[in-house]
Amino acid sequence: MNIERQDFIQKLADQGVSADRGELSVRDFFEEHKDFFTTYAGESSIRVEKSPEGLDTFAIDLEKGVLYGDPKYFTEKGFSESKAFFAFLHEFEHFRELRELMGEPGGDKIWKRRADRLKRNQRSKLFDNIWDDVRMNRSVISRAPSQNTVKSELYKENLFQDSNFLNLPKHLQFAYALLREAMLPEEKCQIAPEVRSAIDRLRSIKSKSGLSLLDYASRPDIPPSLRIKLQENFLEPAYESFFEEDAEQKKNEQKSKERGQGDEDKEEDKGTAGEMPQNPEDFFKDEYKEYFDKNPDNALPGEIIENAVKDYIARKKENKKSEEQMIEEAYALEQGVKPEDLKSYQKFWEEIEGLKNPETNEAVVEELRELFRKIIAERTRPRQKPKLPVSEGEILARPAEAVAAIKAGVEEPEVWETIQEKSRPKELFGDFDITIITDRSGSMEECDESGNIKKYEQKKAVILLLEALKEFSDDLEEARADLQYDLNVRMEARSFGSENENEILKPLSEELTEKQRVAVYKKLDSAPGSSTKDFLALESVLSSIADEDIEKIEAKRLKKIILVLSDGASDNPEMVQQSLRQLRDKGVIVRGIGITDAASSIKQTYKPHALICKQADQLGVILAELLKEHLTKNE
Repeated sequence: MNIERQDFIQKLADQGVSADRGELSVRDFFEEHKDFFTTYAGESSIRVEKSPEGLDTFAIDLEKGVLYGDPKYFTEKGFSESKAFFAFLHEFEHFRELRELMGEPGGDKIWKRRADRLKRNQRSKLFDNIWDDVRMNRSVISRAPSQNTVKSELYKENLFQDSNFLNLPKHLQFAYALLREAMLPEEKCQIAPEVRSAIDRLRSIKSKSGLSLLDYASRPDIPPSLRIKLQENFLEPAYESFFEEDAEQKKNEQKSKERGQGDEDKEEDKGTAGEMPQNPEDFFKDEYKEYFDKNPDNALPGEIIENAVKDYIARKKENKKSEEQMIEEAYALEQGVKPEDLKSYQKFWEEIEGLKNPETNEAVVEELRELFRKIIAERTRPRQKPKLPVSEGEILARPAEAVAAIKAGVEEPEVWETIQEKSRPKELFGDFDITIITDRSGSMEECDESGNIKKYEQKKAVILLLEALKEFSDDLEEARADLQYDLNVRMEARSFGSENENEILKPLSEELTEKQRVAVYKKLDSAPGSSTKDFLALESVLSSIADEDIEKIEAKRLKKIILVLSDGASDNPEMVQQSLRQLRDKGVIVRGIGITDAASSIKQTYKPHALICKQADQLGVILAELLKEHLTKNE
C-alpha cells in the first residue's frame, strides 16, 4: 500500500470512528463510511453493502464481490461503535482472504478439504478461527493503522479480558495465548510451562533475516493456501498433541470417578460420574461453546460461506465448462484411459474421502495422513548448517520467493530450511511393502445383513489404501532431501477367485498411475469367480519375493505386509497355511480379514493373525487401522 493511500485511509478512520456516538444507525453507518470502505477495499472488484432485510448475520457473494453486513450484529454483543467498526473490517478481511483462496490454482479443492475437516472437528474449527484471526487483524491494521488502539481495547475489554489461562485445557491455553499475545504483545499470558515452551519453540524458528515463523505465517500478504499449509505443518501438530494429552487426562479422571463411587452412591447420585463420551471433544464442549458464543466471527456462519462457495464454483464451472472438458479429455487420453472412466473414478474417490472412523468421527483418510506426517517427522534430519532451500522446513530462507512462487501457481516453493533437533528412534524400517489381496469370488456380489454390497465396499477399502499410500509416497519424495533415515513405500493389489481371477491388479511399485487407478476400479466391479482359491494368490506373492528383499526383511530394513480379504472359506485351507508358514518364516506379515460372519473360518485358516469385519461398510476403517498398527510398530 502506498503512503498517500495509507494516510488517506487513516484520515478517514480518524474522522469516522474516532469516538462513539450512541445508537448506531445502519443507514448512517454505510453512508458515513462509504468513502472509507471504497478506499480500504483497494480495488473495485470488492465492496460492502447493507445486509438484506431480515438477515441477522452477514452474507457474501463471491462472484459479485460483495460482503453484506450489519454493524448491529456487534453492537448487540456489547461492542462500542468503534469496536463494531473494527469487527466489521475484520469480517471484510475474512471475505477478502476467501476470494483470494478461490483465485489460487486449486484453491477450491484446498477450501473444500479444509472446510470438510472443520465441519467434522470442533477443535480444528476453533484453532483455525484463532490463527486466522491473527492474520485478519494484522490485515486490518496494515490497511488502517489507526485501528490498532481499538483492536487492543477489543481484546482486552471484550474478547480475552483475562490473561490467565491456567485453568483451561492445555490445547486451549496454546490457542488462546497465541491469539491474545499477538493482539496484546505487551501482556504475557499465564499458561502451563510446557505450553509456553511449545510457543517459544515456534517463535524461535526464524528466517535468515530474523523473521519469526509465527510472524510469517500470519502475514497479510502471503497467499491463503500458504497460511493454511504453515498452520497445518507447524502449529496444528503442537495443538493436537496438547489435545490428546488433555483428552487422556479427562479419561483418567472419569475412570477414577467411576471407580471411587460406591454402589449406594451410584444409585443415589446416578449420572454424577457420567458416561465416557465416544468423541473425546465432548470433554471440552462447554469450553468450545463459550468461545464460539463470544466469538464475533459467527457473523459469517459456516453454512452461508459454504453455500456462497458452492454457488461460486458452480457458476465458474458453467462459464468454463467446454474448456474444462477439453482439458480433462486431453489429460485422460494422455494417461491412456477414457475420460468418462477417469471422471467416474474421481467421483468414487470423493465418496471414499467422506468415510469416517465411527470411534473418532474423523475421516479415515485424514487419520492416515496424520500418521504419515508423524512418520516423516520422526525421520527428518537435524540441521546444524544451512542447506539449500527445500519445500518444507523451519527456516524461511527466501521470503520474497515464497510469495512470488505461490502466486505463480507453485504450491510448495523451495524456500524453507529446517533446524529442528531430533534424537534417533531405537529402530526405524527403511521400506514398507503393502500387498492387498482381494476376493473376486461370486459371493462378493451378495449383500451383508445391512444391505451393503460386499464387492463395492471392498473396492472402497482397497482404493482408500492405495490412494493413501500413494500420497504417503509422494510426501516422502518431497521430503527426501530432509530425511535422515530413508523410507520408501511400495503398494500392490492382487485378486483371487478361480484360476482366471488369480491376477495382479496393480504391480508392486511406488507408482499409482491414472491407468492403474481405473484398472483396479473396474476390475473390482466384477466378481466372476466360482471358487475361493486364495492359496494361489499367496503362492504367487511368495514366488515373487526377491532374495534382496528377504535380506532387507532380516536386517529390519523392510517391512512386508500382506492383507488378504475374503468373504468365505478357502477351497484349500491346508495349502493356505503352508504358504503362510513360508511367508512368515521369511518375516512377512500376513493378516486375514474376513468380510462378515460368513467368513468366520478365516480365523482358523489365517491364525493367529486374522479378524472378522462384521459389516462390509467398515472394511475401509479396519484396513486403515491395520495399516496404522503395522506402520507404527517395530516388530
